[in-house]
Amino acid sequence: MKALVKSAKGPGHVQLKSDHPKPQVKPNWVLIEVAACGICGTDIHILEDNHKNWPPVVLGHEYTGRIVEVGIDCGEWAVGDRVVCEQHTLACMTCDACRRGAIHLCPIKRSPGWGIDGAFAEFVLLPANLLHKVPDGVTYKMATVTEPTAICVTGLDRVSLQIGERVLVVGPGPIGLISAMLAQAAGASEVLLAGRPSSHARLKLAEALGIKTYLLEDFMTASTDLADRFDLTIDSTGAGDALSLCATSARRLGRILELGLANTPAVNFAINAATTKSLTIYTSLSSEYSSWDRALAFMASGKFNPAVLTSIYSLDDWESAFKDVENRKVIKAVITPQPFSVLDQEK
Repeated sequence: MKALVKSAKGPGHVQLKSDHPKPQVKPNWVLIEVAACGICGTDIHILEDNHKNWPPVVLGHEYTGRIVEVGIDCGEWAVGDRVVCEQHTLACMTCDACRRGAIHLCPIKRSPGWGIDGAFAEFVLLPANLLHKVPDGVTYKMATVTEPTAICVTGLDRVSLQIGERVLVVGPGPIGLISAMLAQAAGASEVLLAGRPSSHARLKLAEALGIKTYLLEDFMTASTDLADRFDLTIDSTGAGDALSLCATSARRLGRILELGLANTPAVNFAINAATTKSLTIYTSLSSEYSSWDRALAFMASGKFNPAVLTSIYSLDDWESAFKDVENRKVIKAVITPQPFSVLDQEK
């Protein structure tokens, strides 16, 4: 089968192979014909060898598709079911996090796309216990964005977003845009999305979705313009100056949610701004089980459509897709081994 494979450690070593072995079904696992798989920043980091990986491994972890073969002991899953799947494959189930039920935080899990074979391929093998059914009415194009949506839902759960609150989101990448869309749909009275001039196109899209935007030309000016205004501030970037802006922009006794990861071991942070206002700072990584079904249900309700964030590429054209993500030409690149029309299927 065709598959995009990281063949060795080190920068590069990623190529599309036409003869990669098709996965063989086994007990408790199902074989999925891949409809589509989104590119995450993690995939870029694996290409550059800045993220853990165990080559040879097929990349891709934001996937959806249809079951074509079912192993024994897979419950009620059946051939033809449309599914997405959590990323917590091979969690150890014995560490403190796993025993608390937080398998998404297992320190030694091996997720598809870097720890085991992922879904930039024609087929992928997935564990039945981590599957979620895609509801009728939700297209594959929408379902491809379930994983990043579930990440944002998990984060918003942690901060207990309430109806009528004012929300600032810093960074109009996929996580920032999805967070803003969810906050708006969940009843925030005001959602403001801040981004640099280089994110002009993304801010324009946000405005088309009814989200107010703020052009972030410099952080000193922004700290003055937005000071002490928001009940909840969300950073999707992992940058110290963005997190500091969240602190200065939050009201007293407000909350900060960090959804980004820094590209350095430490960042500078305006701790005094947070402490003098008694802010509560939350961090959130990955996604909990319940977030997946609720993300899909929200899509099915018609109140949230993440397909507007996607740009579609063929598996053969993976290099263009990766370059467009790196150059910020697209928001969420989605790769498919199928004809593009498949991504519009709703059942």
